[in-house]
Amino acid sequence: MKKPSRWMISLALMLACGAAAAQQAEGDIWTAAREGDLQAIQQHLSAGTDVNARVPGNGSTPLIVAAVYGKTEAVRLLLEKGAETGAQNNDGSNALQAAAFLCHADAVKVLLKHGAKVNALNTRGETALDTVAGEWDAGLEGLYRYLGQALEMDLDLKEVHELRPVIAAILREHGGKPASALGPKVTPTTFRGSYYVNGEIHVNTYGSPEGKPLTTGHNDFKPSWSKTGDMLVFFRRLKNDPVVTNWKTAICIINVDGTGFHQLTDGTHTDFNQTWTRDGTNTPIWNRKNPETGGFAVMRSTVGAKPGEEVPLTDKRYHAWAYTCLKDGRILVQCAHPEQGWGYFLVTPNPDDAPTFERIDCDLAAKGLLDRVSVSPSENKVCFEHQKGYDYKDAGRTLYVADFDGKVPAITNAKPFANEEGRPVWFAYPRWVRDESSIVYHAGGKLYLYTLKDETTRQVSTNPSADYRYPHGEDTPK
Repeated sequence: MKKPSRWMISLALMLACGAAAAQQAEGDIWTAAREGDLQAIQQHLSAGTDVNARVPGNGSTPLIVAAVYGKTEAVRLLLEKGAETGAQNNDGSNALQAAAFLCHADAVKVLLKHGAKVNALNTRGETALDTVAGEWDAGLEGLYRYLGQALEMDLDLKEVHELRPVIAAILREHGGKPASALGPKVTPTTFRGSYYVNGEIHVNTYGSPEGKPLTTGHNDFKPSWSKTGDMLVFFRRLKNDPVVTNWKTAICIINVDGTGFHQLTDGTHTDFNQTWTRDGTNTPIWNRKNPETGGFAVMRSTVGAKPGEEVPLTDKRYHAWAYTCLKDGRILVQCAHPEQGWGYFLVTPNPDDAPTFERIDCDLAAKGLLDRVSVSPSENKVCFEHQKGYDYKDAGRTLYVADFDGKVPAITNAKPFANEEGRPVWFAYPRWVRDESSIVYHAGGKLYLYTLKDETTRQVSTNPSADYRYPHGEDTPK
């Protein structure tokens, strides 16, 4: 198969939704919804179960589960009891999209009758119509066959083939449109950046269609742009694993024009979150997992160095995770310091002795995790993700911008600018543009630009079928 089209992505989302629901213990409300057991659903609701309760780890509501399995009367009952038609699972899909894709015509009609928004977008920018508008072919038939097996559903493929245009017609009668016919129109910005699209690294003006990628044929992640504006550092995944921290990766350098590729590490380690120093030396740094402890240590190398020439900046016996650097050579880290305890610090590397740590005062750190922290070019502001509590998870975080003082040091006056409501969607990787006027970030497979002055947000990714991640501003190490 070539790169995923809309219906292929929708398939994956529905599969995740239904499979997670299918794995729940017998007797819960999601099992009752899957089986269309109206009496059991009513008993759960009478006992106080939330009608919009979410499958742990997946986010599907009973309504989404009932829609996946085409249990129309269960759909109707849940709607009458206050189920939210617009609720999305963690991949951003709602009940109408589930019912449409799996060709449950009666469930589609009930959802529309109860006010389901026909042109609601999932986090990949698809409407319900997009999920059934693709042409039927052997590949799509095979995917439906696989889906039926995975969800333990008896899908009649001939019937599915015949019903897809029927479902599409129902949606169009209710005003359904493809996402391509909806706004917003994406227009070019004045900012260049680097970012990931479907595993490839691009350099481009945000808001413009992509040209040729800098890297291809691999899975390359998180390009960070050097302060001198001519190089990117990124990591290449060489060995996959369901647990991200078990990946084997290689830290790589490439020039912004696509030349000069070279590998700094040998690919036998778990190396993540690479960036550059801002002290004029263009020193690449990153975090390396200690397989004995599971924690990370901060590493550095030099442009043009060979694998094996990298050196540690912190002691691998305790966890230290570097986020961003300052012009004076200090590094902002999250650390479980053996003497000062857990927190956020500015660390000063010392080649001849132990590094020094200065604790950063931040009220939000007492309420949950700060992650993917990025200091602005002037070093007067900082942007970051914040997760309530300390049980690590990506979806549902809020993005913040705050004042930063490296002398105190402190992070103060934090203000949310994206996902303040905590929707279970992956809002992540806020990064500054060169003039510090805006912050670019990814959410649900798209890129967005937040402008500080007028507090507006606009989409700056252009391909609704592509997976965009890890944006980074020109000449602006994170």
